[in-house]
Amino acid sequence: MKRPLVLFLLFLLPAAALPAQEKEPSWIVRAGQLAWRLVTGPNQSLDSVYVLQPELLWTVALESDFIYTGADLHSGITLSDFTGESGQIYRGTMDTGMKNMPYRKVGLAAGFGSLRIGYGLNLAKTKGNQDKYFNLGLYAPSYGAQIRCHTIYQYPSGTLAMEGFEPIDLSSDYPGETRSLVVDAYYCINRHRFVYTATDNARIIQRRSAGSWMVTAKFLQGEFSLNQDDPLVRETLKGMRGYSTRQFSVGGGYSFNWVPLHRDPAKPETAGGLQNLTLNATVLPMISFLNHVQTEEETEKGEQHVRINGQPAFCPTLRGAVCYTLGRWSFSAETTYSRFGFQGVDTEISEENDHLRTKVTTRGTFYEWSVKGNVNFRF
Repeated sequence: MKRPLVLFLLFLLPAAALPAQEKEPSWIVRAGQLAWRLVTGPNQSLDSVYVLQPELLWTVALESDFIYTGADLHSGITLSDFTGESGQIYRGTMDTGMKNMPYRKVGLAAGFGSLRIGYGLNLAKTKGNQDKYFNLGLYAPSYGAQIRCHTIYQYPSGTLAMEGFEPIDLSSDYPGETRSLVVDAYYCINRHRFVYTATDNARIIQRRSAGSWMVTAKFLQGEFSLNQDDPLVRETLKGMRGYSTRQFSVGGGYSFNWVPLHRDPAKPETAGGLQNLTLNATVLPMISFLNHVQTEEETEKGEQHVRINGQPAFCPTLRGAVCYTLGRWSFSAETTYSRFGFQGVDTEISEENDHLRTKVTTRGTFYEWSVKGNVNFRF
């Protein structure tokens, strides 16, 4: 009797030693755990000789920006009029753009781990004519993405000159509304020793000088709406609503962090006693593959959209920045220049049963130059 009992207990022992099988977590839980690690967790692949990762996750900042943005378009126009017995052809040009009033704003930003959100406005303007911005970004050590939305009120300018007619001044004292959405992303090839955002919010700090080749992409959607109370719009540009553009570009380049001063604290995890000075220079040439301008006009038949498709164009981004970190405080300044070139192919518009034909060739530039200063505090 004893022997069968012993054998039975020996048979059950391995099964009793096995842990209870846990239920597989759902994809929602796994996705949340992955997102949490991406935002808050330290990057184990970073070389600690070159990079310092403070454990303090929260950041608040006071931001001040000076932004100079605008668009300059040049159109060659050929108008063929076949309404009479003999056709007539008129040629001319139209140059349009903005008076490029500078846009200054003050805002607040807050960050948790690699996430950062900011909002600001132009305090010098009235409530009904208010420039404002919003941005949301993920700034990991080796990659990142940012969404920026701007609303700016600008004054249109330009001249329409046709052969045989007096030039028409297209400048106005009535501001139109410019809205832009910019989405950009980057990836650093040297992901072990280089941190692109070391001169931004000091979330992760560059200890030693290092550089990296980068891959980047950018999407721009911009819209300019004319003020319909403007006499120029009602009398000269009858029915014109404005124009918009969408552009997507990809490319790469090189970024370098120079660290002339760095003193580590006794305990890096507390960031107490830290001193650091880092300077950054970045060149990112890109080529646009989606590139078009669309005009919007109100006609007797309803709203009419004329799309002018563009050819691939060179779209560079240049950046220079400096950041000084003292303990939990950091002070940064940067200047960035971005340019979207536009080279349109010929576009033909027919009206009144093909008696009027307009051929337009358009080229131009959409650009943004900014100078930004930040005061950041980590806790």
